Amino acid sequence: MIREAGVRQSAVGRFLVLAGISLLFGAPTDASDLGGAAADPVVVGPERYSDDVSAFYLGLSGGYGSGGSDRFGLGAPAGTFSIGDLNLSGGFGGVRGGWRGVLPARGGRDYVYGFEIGYDFVSMDDTVTREISGTTVRGGSEISDIAAVRFKNGLTNPSGSVLYFVTLGLVQGDIKTTSSIASSATTTSVENDDRRTGFSASIGAEHQLSENWSITGELEYVQFQSEVIDFGSGISTKSTPSYRSLRFGLNYRF
Repeated sequence: MIREAGVRQSAVGRFLVLAGISLLFGAPTDASDLGGAAADPVVVGPERYSDDVSAFYLGLSGGYGSGGSDRFGLGAPAGTFSIGDLNLSGGFGGVRGGWRGVLPARGGRDYVYGFEIGYDFVSMDDTVTREISGTTVRGGSEISDIAAVRFKNGLTNPSGSVLYFVTLGLVQGDIKTTSSIASSATTTSVENDDRRTGFSASIGAEHQLSENWSITGELEYVQFQSEVIDFGSGISTKSTPSYRSLRFGLNYRF
């Protein structure tokens, strides 16, 4: 009887050891595990520009411009007089829309290219004054309502979520040029309004927030063509307005 009990205890011991090894090496613990290993978790990465190889977008943008220099000189029958430098400054805001395409580039980056049109409501101006032989001469310039067509292109970062871009474009805006000559007896004021073309260039970055939304920031330079403004009565000036601006925006991709 004692020998038979020992054999039974040895068998029970071997059974417990085998059961422990089975648990350690991944034997299924419930019925739900009998179908195989559990699926790997889904990892959601950042949005990429290449998720859609072509797209249209609409957006809003705005900013502040300054830093342009336009030397105001006044030509008159008595000669030509330098009045001073105009530094146009002020805010702007507007709408824009465009299309862009995507091509693969080296290093996991994407090359993004496209065209953009925009319209800005602008309020930039400056005036300069000088005393000449007891006469006060004032000159001024103002920019408003700018339409633009731009080519935009650049490379993304390796993750594809940030685009570093440059743009080149054509602009057209309303330019008002003014002048006044005041003496002790009279004041003569003249002005000229014209629609003028020019060019723009910028460098910036665009960050993809989600599948549809992105934010932008860029440093922009705008230069309008030079024009000789004839005020009549032999009085004229040469106008060459320009400015630099910091622009921020929000785009929605379709």
